[in-house]
Amino acid sequence: MHKLLSFQLLFFICFFSALQLVEASELAPLAKSKKIVLIAGPKSHGPKVHEYIKSVRLIKTMLDNSNVEGITTEIHFNGWPENIQSLDEADLILFVSDGRDGHLGSEVPFMTEERMKIMQKQMERGCGLSLIHFSTFASDENGKKVLEWGGGYFDWQDEQGERNWYSAIKTMESKLVFPNAKHPILSGIEPFKLKDEFYYNIRFQAHDNRLKLIAEVPELEGVEDNGNAVAWAVERQDGGRGFSTTMGHFYSNWENDNFRKMILNGTVWAAGAKIPRGGVEAKFYEDAEVTQFLYEKSRKALLLTGNHHPAHPWEKTSPLIKSAIEGNSDFYVDISTNIDDLSQYDLDDYDALILNYANWEDPRGLSEASKNSFVNYLNQGGGLMVLHFANGAFHFSLPKASESDWAEYRKIVSRVWDHNADSGHDSYGEFMVKISNSEHAITSGIDDFSTFDELYFNQKGDQTIVPLFTAKSKVTGKEEPLGWVYHYGKGRVFQTLLGHDAKSFTAPAFQQILSNAINWVGKEEK
Repeated sequence: MHKLLSFQLLFFICFFSALQLVEASELAPLAKSKKIVLIAGPKSHGPKVHEYIKSVRLIKTMLDNSNVEGITTEIHFNGWPENIQSLDEADLILFVSDGRDGHLGSEVPFMTEERMKIMQKQMERGCGLSLIHFSTFASDENGKKVLEWGGGYFDWQDEQGERNWYSAIKTMESKLVFPNAKHPILSGIEPFKLKDEFYYNIRFQAHDNRLKLIAEVPELEGVEDNGNAVAWAVERQDGGRGFSTTMGHFYSNWENDNFRKMILNGTVWAAGAKIPRGGVEAKFYEDAEVTQFLYEKSRKALLLTGNHHPAHPWEKTSPLIKSAIEGNSDFYVDISTNIDDLSQYDLDDYDALILNYANWEDPRGLSEASKNSFVNYLNQGGGLMVLHFANGAFHFSLPKASESDWAEYRKIVSRVWDHNADSGHDSYGEFMVKISNSEHAITSGIDDFSTFDELYFNQKGDQTIVPLFTAKSKVTGKEEPLGWVYHYGKGRVFQTLLGHDAKSFTAPAFQQILSNAINWVGKEEK
């Protein structure tokens, strides 16, 4: 009997102890994931170098598919989040951007009076900071805070405030050495060589006990006391961490297993997350793989805008063009507001270009590099869509912009607006668009439709065109061509004269035409 009572008592003690453990585990808060905010500045260099946008997309893709647990990542473009509250829960803010070099370049995006205050707030609560390559540039005034938050910066300014480098730059291939080989950032890293545009002679605080050099390049022969450092880390008293590197010039370096692991290790460490044993394991992803992972799209188009006639609100129409194309195709659309991104973006990443641009009263034409890049892209089979008054760009008749004239553009765009001739349009309003060729892939299955637009007429060009759709002008009394296709080199081109304002893009039939057109021009003939 006593044995039975003892057994029952033991059973109940074990049962209730287990119950309490379950209840405690249910009530215990889950470990909060570490949030990493990746911020890219606008493109400023040619393709394959200083690839800020591609780099943050790649970093997110690699981290999200890595062996690291307990992290979340998000990406922002144009140098700063649209919603700054996104920074309030960040454990790490990482910048890949331009920096100011005296009168050259522009400040790292957070280095404005207002944004420095926001960053100060984030750092004081223990947020981490990472600066990659050109983002390490700072004036002496901003550098004081960068020293505090991240440990070091590229010092381009002398005591008189002039551009007179203390730091230096050298492009070379060399072996990296690791002064603090047991630091977590170097987990799983093997000795390796790298070709890069190394910045060195970085400005560090004297006798900074927080500072840990992660990588050095002895062949740089920098000044004594850390002059060869190209990557470093700090742990601040407020609990925040800093990891920065002057490497990152060539996008192809991401394919180097050890370079990739070092940067990802540093990013995870600076966020306060745990680096797995042996380091972060993440493969390199091709741009198409990144696009598929982030946007669930298999192809990309680049929409070029940012300038136009005042009556053509590109700020409103460009998002509508993007939405129309992405809603019914396998394309993801990047939007650039710098026409010279034609020579700065890697156009090999894009199956089609879209022009929603005109340099109205702007004498700046395309740079020679952009002209060459544009022509080469089309000659190699890249696709092109030309919308509405984009046919008026780079023309000798443009008001206050005749010097922007580019004769080849009148071959690329088969019908252009000539202000010195009789080009014109009906008053803006509603009219019917008639499908004149229903057999083509762009107009197949689309019925005549109503739209609100400007009906262009007397556009100039010598190349024969066969209209896909037309509308009758009240001015000329004729059926005027509004959309057609042709080739330039190996590239397919679709041109439409529709697309005046936001209302012009609301017709479902026109949205479908744009979607069909991107699929058609994107079929390369290489």
